[in-house]
Amino acid sequence: MIAFVKDNFTNQIKVHYYIEIFLRDIDKNPLICLLIYEIFRDNKRFLTLNVTKILRQIISSAEEAPLTSSKKALYLKLLEVFCKFEEKVVRPN
Repeated sequence: MIAFVKDNFTNQIKVHYYIEIFLRDIDKNPLICLLIYEIFRDNKRFLTLNVTKILRQIISSAEEAPLTSSKKALYLKLLEVFCKFEEKVVRPN
């Protein structure tokens, strides 16, 4: 699925439509983080999208993960994709 959306805007739109299904399993499958990352990474059309629900789920999962867990680091890295576009900050804290 990650290869399906990588650098393909049409496929990113298709998968984004079902993003809530993937978010339900984000704790069980860390590859979902990579999928979400690829959908939103440097995607100009998603810059104005309301991502509050997605962010809440990621933050909730990050809070539940143990401090030394690699999942926590993965969730925090994923949050960066919503703040940057082409390495420039677009959404401050």
